[in-house]
Amino acid sequence: MHLEIKNIKVHYGKVEAVKGVSVNIEKGTVVSLIGGNGAGKSTILRTLIGLKKPTSGEIWFNGERIDGLPAPQITRKGIGYSMEGRRIFSGLTVHENLEMGAYVIKDKQEIQKRMDEVCALFPILRERFDQKGGTLSGGEQQMLAIARAMMSEPSLILLDEPSLGLAPKIVQELGVLIRDINKMGVSVLLVEQNSKLGLGVADRGYVLEVGEVVLEGDSKELMANDHVKKIYLGV
Repeated sequence: MHLEIKNIKVHYGKVEAVKGVSVNIEKGTVVSLIGGNGAGKSTILRTLIGLKKPTSGEIWFNGERIDGLPAPQITRKGIGYSMEGRRIFSGLTVHENLEMGAYVIKDKQEIQKRMDEVCALFPILRERFDQKGGTLSGGEQQMLAIARAMMSEPSLILLDEPSLGLAPKIVQELGVLIRDINKMGVSVLLVEQNSKLGLGVADRGYVLEVGEVVLEGDSKELMANDHVKKIYLGV
């Protein structure tokens, strides 16, 4: 198993935000976590990357336990993270933002190789190479955020609400992009309130409600589930 989240609980003070969640990701697959605000989706990603410590439970990546490790060490092990709200460095150029994503790589030739690969995946970023991140459109900023996460050459990338605030046409392009990343051999854990996007690109899905998994399974089966259709797909 590529990633195993085993019964993790996460607290903010006395509030239990994640209540014993288990998630499995097989290598080379796309898995989506869907649910409303406050479901615990983003907290799970923050815990995976080491920005939040679980109260209990275990996280295993490629057969190695990683919960409790600092974020830079987890990144070096092959997990990339694109945060909610993009969080690019608006005062830096596209080139400089991408370089920041490669902070765990010391070899300059390897950094250039990664730069060429992500620009092949995101051609618009090559065109905007010397442009400051804050002057990009919303869709271009989201592409930059994902590209920056790809610079560390992850085998698993965590995407937190990438469609937030984007126009429908850009959301469709984002779905194609996620599939393209996956075709490169990168596993994807996608957090989305846009359940049509989340389940539409995923192999498997987990539905979270108030910090707990209430449904899980094949994404097509979840899309056909009456509860999911009514609450999350608006059918």
